[in-house]
Amino acid sequence: MNAELTPVEKMKAPEQIAEILLKYILGGGISPGEKLPPERTLATQLNVTRATLREALKKLEQLKLIVIHQGKGIIIEDFHNASIDLIFSLLVVNGEIDLKILENILEARELFGTDVARCAARRADKKDIEQMKILMEKLIQTTDPGKLQQLDFEFFRQLALASKNMVYILLMNTIKTIHDQHLNLFLPLSTNLDTTLQQEILQAVIDGDEEKAARGAQTFLKAGMELLKFLKSI
Repeated sequence: MNAELTPVEKMKAPEQIAEILLKYILGGGISPGEKLPPERTLATQLNVTRATLREALKKLEQLKLIVIHQGKGIIIEDFHNASIDLIFSLLVVNGEIDLKILENILEARELFGTDVARCAARRADKKDIEQMKILMEKLIQTTDPGKLQQLDFEFFRQLALASKNMVYILLMNTIKTIHDQHLNLFLPLSTNLDTTLQQEILQAVIDGDEEKAARGAQTFLKAGMELLKFLKSI
């Protein structure tokens, strides 16, 4: 894929410059191990001040997508060393969803989501259970596909909160952001959404049945892979 850096017509915020550079790098404009042009040259190419450029470069450095070495320049890192925040940009490149990245996300969701349910059955307190009961009532009564998808994901986020595992909670928040930004992709899952499995998971959490909660979550989350097959067939 050929990618080029083009000048920015007007003064842009560091976030916008970072996005331009990110797309340039992910689009194949430069490879890991190679260097971006010197700061002065890069600022001229993008028609921005060096101060704005530096702020943008800091954002890419925080993603661990680049390393800035004094005297050596701005070196592109291997994507596999980057922060998980890079997943947002990897999922959508040039306006198109990368189905392989989506598959990776759904696989991860199924794997850790199963253990989330297990931990929730072990650790949920009365407040957690009450919140999930309220959410379940909304799920049962809702018929709008978009709202169903949002409530369904919120149910699994509540499970993560009940798991008391901060890593799972933060991972779920990351996937929720992706889910909300690309909700239209997940709507096929709501065509005939039956809340029976979610109700069984909730009852298992109430009963403290870890294995039943985990099995229910795994069965439900496998539907994500069916979604992937549907998207590949379009």
